[in-house]
Amino acid sequence: MRCLLFALFFAPLVSCRYDVEETLYGSNCPDAIESYEGDVRLLLEAHCTTCHGGASPESGLDLTNYASTRQATLQGSLLNVLVLPESNSLSMPPNGALDSCKIALLQNWAALGAPEF
Repeated sequence: MRCLLFALFFAPLVSCRYDVEETLYGSNCPDAIESYEGDVRLLLEAHCTTCHGGASPESGLDLTNYASTRQATLQGSLLNVLVLPESNSLSMPPNGALDSCKIALLQNWAALGAPEF
């Protein structure tokens, strides 16, 4: 009887495992950046340029053109605020964090040297 109870108690414990969804099914993120114009600029227009564009962009950070976006990316001023916890007052965008795929796209672009291609 003890053996049966022991087996019933420990069988579920040793049969459980923790799987990471991305490991099992792969990431839903695109594998490659197609271009600044086709990927990065569109992402920034959707989430950033309302505040960081126009005649007087917030914090002097203009994300409406390639040159200033590249400079901000390579200096770290763009990526640093995107990965802050939402509880941090400096976290961007202020209306909620970008999803991990969008952040990864910008990080990958920066790692490539922020090319215009």
